[in-house]
Amino acid sequence: MTMPESLGNFVAFMDSADIGQLFVPSSKREMRQLIPDYSQDEDGVDRVKVLMATPNLIVFEAFRPAGEIDRMHMHKDHHSVAYQKEGTVLMTIGSDTFEIAAGDTYHHPMGVKHRHKSLEDSVRIEIKYYPEGNAIESWNRLAASSN
Repeated sequence: MTMPESLGNFVAFMDSADIGQLFVPSSKREMRQLIPDYSQDEDGVDRVKVLMATPNLIVFEAFRPAGEIDRMHMHKDHHSVAYQKEGTVLMTIGSDTFEIAAGDTYHHPMGVKHRHKSLEDSVRIEIKYYPEGNAIESWNRLAASSN
């Protein structure tokens, strides 16, 4: 299968051979340090690997060490749903704070401020949904300072 035209450019943190495929051997891919465009003075607190990318979705796995916290931020172009695979995090979404344990799922809607603080080493699977499309370009901009 060739890469659909709508997918556009290379996806940060994804092997170029995986772009546009129906199956991605994510188990064989390594995580890399993510320094998002909103991190400012942070060094980046997550190591990530993109599991799948489509014009409207980015699905990735993220590891965050215990004690790490990102700054409060929001995204104007996508919604996020995350499944906490391992560990415990303190998740602030808007004015609410939740203790998220392995097996829990949470959502931070587009335009809502949020942040994660790892209470212990943690792994989450996150799906970013871009209703207007442009998932690849938006993700690449978010991750631009990491490449």
